[in-house]
Amino acid sequence: MLKKYGLEKVAKILIIIGVLLVLSSWILGAYYSGITNRGLIIFIIPIIFTCVLAVLLLMIKYRYTLFEKYPYLMSLPSLFYRIEDKKNTDNKSVAFSMIFTVHSLIIAFLGLLSMVLTISIGSSIKGHETSPFLYLYLIVIAVLVISVLLQYRRIYKKFKIKR
Repeated sequence: MLKKYGLEKVAKILIIIGVLLVLSSWILGAYYSGITNRGLIIFIIPIIFTCVLAVLLLMIKYRYTLFEKYPYLMSLPSLFYRIEDKKNTDNKSVAFSMIFTVHSLIIAFLGLLSMVLTISIGSSIKGHETSPFLYLYLIVIAVLVISVLLQYRRIYKKFKIKR
């Protein structure tokens, strides 16, 4: 049984940033729906990202329950399973909590992607041309992948495992 630790401070900040960015995509959607004749079609992206955000937030909130009752639903790095101290579960508990900082990072990037896509679609509808934001979208995805890998590396270094 894992001890229940709260989220890291940076995880809480990332969640707030992600939620604010998704809310901003709703505002951008309202702006673009007002200046174009497309109406509600622009709200598809904010709706999708809001649903993904809600699922991730529920996973973070109920992470211990999900792990204890439905471990097959959790996708944890092998690091967590390689920490072998069976008597002291503190290391496993801290590592488990740190892994959800990665999920919080993903929430922040999803919010950013929601905004970029909404702007991209809105500017394409408005100008009837390909949006320059497509390249920004690809850059955000690349930065997300690198950030997640660096976060996992940070966790691995903190719990360096001797073979």
